[in-house]
Amino acid sequence: MNAIELRDVGFGYGTELLFDRFALAVAPGEFLGVIGPNGSGKSTLLRLMAGLLRPASGSVLVQGQDLVALARRAVARELAVVPQESHFAFDFRVEDVVMMGRNPFLGRWDRPSAADRAAVRRAMARVDVGNLAGKSVNEVSGGEKQRVVLARALAQEPGILLLDEPTAQLDIGHQHSFLRVLGELNREGRTIVFSTHDLNLAAANCSRLVLLDHGKVAADGPAELVLEAGLVGRVYGVEPVITRHPATGRPQVLLPADERPEPAN
Repeated sequence: MNAIELRDVGFGYGTELLFDRFALAVAPGEFLGVIGPNGSGKSTLLRLMAGLLRPASGSVLVQGQDLVALARRAVARELAVVPQESHFAFDFRVEDVVMMGRNPFLGRWDRPSAADRAAVRRAMARVDVGNLAGKSVNEVSGGEKQRVVLARALAQEPGILLLDEPTAQLDIGHQHSFLRVLGELNREGRTIVFSTHDLNLAAANCSRLVLLDHGKVAADGPAELVLEAGLVGRVYGVEPVITRHPATGRPQVLLPADERPEPAN
């Protein structure tokens, strides 16, 4: 049974159809990277996977169950979502934000149990935000806030993590630590779907890539297959140089240097 499966999904905005009979399966324990240019459907695909958008046709299954038939609380017990940006209207403490990840397991009037508090402490320690517990979530840096949102997702204890360009606002140091945690979670058995504009981050961390082009799968497979110069050039409209990372051997995508005239003597 697949962790996530899209069967003949149709979806669009207004009269414009983005996905038409779209099919994709994510196996349990995969680390899937979703790449593609702006407007290719990356964020829409993740929102369909999360049940935040409802397909016009076809079906989206999570752990073999149709999302349409599942209550949101049941969905949240199976998967967690980390968006590109998170905004909080109130000055919640960081610890309270992470505790929100326990909501799928609590009744409306239930107080968090010792087990809930332990899950929150584990999640905060995992992403190194325990020292921020008492701070307002609106006072921490952008990189810290993204780690807090990841901790909230981990507090749900999901089998599936969906992350929509979660490193877009992070510096290189925070990117490295964020992806390190995702790699550890994946090795422990969690299924991860990670959309990104950064082809090199995807190549370095994902076991499989899906390249989207205007709502269609242009390529699907390991980075060595998907990040081919001609294919990347056609989809992105550039002429890339594909090389290999000197330490890992994974593909790296570089743009050619601009051809500039020699400076006058």
